[in-house]
Order: sequence, then C-alpha cells, then structure tokens
Amino acid sequence: MTRARHPAVATLLAVENVVTQAGLWLGCAALSAAACVGLFQVLTRFVLGEPATWSEPLIRVLLIWMAYLGLASAVRAGSLVSVDLLYRLVSGPQRRALEAAIAVATMGLLAILAWYGVDLTSRVRFQNLAGLEIPVSFAYAAVPAGAMVAMLAVVAHFFDPKREELETAV
Repeated sequence: MTRARHPAVATLLAVENVVTQAGLWLGCAALSAAACVGLFQVLTRFVLGEPATWSEPLIRVLLIWMAYLGLASAVRAGSLVSVDLLYRLVSGPQRRALEAAIAVATMGLLAILAWYGVDLTSRVRFQNLAGLEIPVSFAYAAVPAGAMVAMLAVVAHFFDPKREELETAV
C-alpha cells in the first residue's frame, strides 16, 4: 500500500518520471547511433581504406550525451556508487536525516557541475569540432543539461526512494 502524497510531490514525481524516461530513451538512442557509426567507421577504414573524418568525433559526442542523459536514471534508481555502511547502521529518523544529507551533498555537486558546465559551454561556443564542423558547445552542453535533469531525479529519489539493489545486497 502506498502512502498519500502531497499534490506538489505527486506532480514533481510525474514530471520527473517523464523527463527521466525521455533522457533514458534518448541515451539509449545515442548509444545505438554510436554503435552504428562505429561500425560504419570500421567498414570505411578497413574495408574501403578511406576512413570517414566525421565518424570518430560524432561517436565521442554521442557517448558524452549518452552518459549525461543516463545520469538521471541512475540517480533515480539509486544505483550510483555508494558507501552504504551508515545506511545499514541507522534507521528511522536518523536514516531519513542521512538521506537528506546525501541528497543535499549530491545536489551541491550537481549544481557545481551545472554552473561550470554552463560557463564552459558559453566559453567554447565559437569553436568548432574538427570533422563535424558544429560548435563544441553542442557536446559540452550535455554536462549542464545532464546535471540539471539529475537534480530533478535527486529530489524525486528523496521523496520516493528506489534502491532495490541496496535492499537486496548481502
């Protein structure tokens, strides 16, 4: 049985679910595209003897976006690397306080990542990626975008924790 939630929390969780699922699907699409482009790169290099100049930087950009788009799903599932000794030792109000401290620390780290990601993205907006001739800022924009979506997932995880692997770990 689930407990009743405040309407604002329910709305936050609904929005977060849509955003995180979209990020996960886009991350999966980026990984699939990177695999296809990688296969194309191997074929052009070793079969045709003429490597495509654009394939390697495109794979790099796709993998960067994949990682940062998937970050929110990992945060939401509670599957990031953690030291769970304290979590196992405390219960009740102390456990909730520990979860709050973890959420605040994670939000702080993600806020720093977003802040400096925006700064870095704006600094390189006039540089182009060799081989693709698109702004480098397109690749770097994954950092603040992923951090901001992950911040939403941190808040959602605090209100509705999902840590199946932590509960079943030995």
